[in-house]
Amino acid sequence: MLIGLVGLPNKGKSTLFNALTGGSAVVANYPFTTIQPNEGVASASSPCPHVALGLAKCDPNNSACQNGVRRIPIKLLDVAGLVEGAHEGKGMGNQFLADLAQADALIVVADASGRTDDEGNPTTGHDPARDVRILEDELQAWFESVVKKNAVKNKGKPLKEFFALLSGLKISENDAAHMATDLELPSETSQWTKDEVRDFAEKIRKISKPIVIAANKMDATENKPAAMEALQKRGYPVFSTSAEMALAKQKAVKNGFAGLDASSGTLVAKSAEPAIQKALDRINAFGDDGVQTLMDHVVFDVLKQIAAYPVEDEKHYANHQGAVLPDAFLLTQGSTAKDLAEKIHTDLAKGFLYGIDARTKMRLGKDTALKNGDVVKIMSAR
Repeated sequence: MLIGLVGLPNKGKSTLFNALTGGSAVVANYPFTTIQPNEGVASASSPCPHVALGLAKCDPNNSACQNGVRRIPIKLLDVAGLVEGAHEGKGMGNQFLADLAQADALIVVADASGRTDDEGNPTTGHDPARDVRILEDELQAWFESVVKKNAVKNKGKPLKEFFALLSGLKISENDAAHMATDLELPSETSQWTKDEVRDFAEKIRKISKPIVIAANKMDATENKPAAMEALQKRGYPVFSTSAEMALAKQKAVKNGFAGLDASSGTLVAKSAEPAIQKALDRINAFGDDGVQTLMDHVVFDVLKQIAAYPVEDEKHYANHQGAVLPDAFLLTQGSTAKDLAEKIHTDLAKGFLYGIDARTKMRLGKDTALKNGDVVKIMSAR
């Protein structure tokens, strides 16, 4: 799974990237700070089963557990800032769009404070909804160009071959075929009109690149309700975020200035120095920075994932070495124990017999859908 972090220049993408990944992307108050895409690992958070199971602890291997919350790794890509005309090569346009091809979903970062213009220069009163509209228009134009190019290339060939050409955009042949049928498009792609190309491109764009908006820089936003209302009119989920506050909180803990109260999420000073206390008070007064809530919504609500935990010893919820709940895997809603086996190893799936729900000790057939937080033992002939 790959999530793209996108937006116009200087809207806070790299700061949000760092807040989500603990990375070191270059951050500065000028356009095109990011030239090459930054790749990092963020995390989706889900309640760790060891708490509900009454276990003293777990032994995470491919993820982490913090205060009873499992942090499951997610690949994140922060690409160069886009400007109007990107699909024609303006700014870093060609690179930007090519970098996004393999993304499963997009987080569009908008400057809710209205203090940066279309090209990332300082201003006042900028409409944050323009940040989203411009990006959406550029993505649409790019998708249309890809569809048109491949429609011409596919002249005289079966539609199935045309749909296969679109796999680079992360759109399945089945979904593409469904969209074409829904629009009642001609079977000969070279006969598609301009409007038909546009409509088909829009449908596959929305399926393959779902958008969630990060209303960023909320700590510097004077009229938060107005900014949120403007962004919500774009028709996408909108989350209030402050990447600056998220980073400040992380740095305060990392540098030993404060501890984090797990129950309230507030910082507790470890120093009596007035300047430090004042800074911590400001961070606490802001409240939830919204960064992790944003990521969890993309993973679990937009991409419809669940977390499943494979074990070899269902009585002790452990692997053969005794490690408790060592691994967590993300699967699409509706996935089965056999799908989980495939995620672990193809041979395990080839010899799949059945699964065992470690909580209830009941058998799980090959068609039984798993639930978020399920702990499963795989029985296989291999």
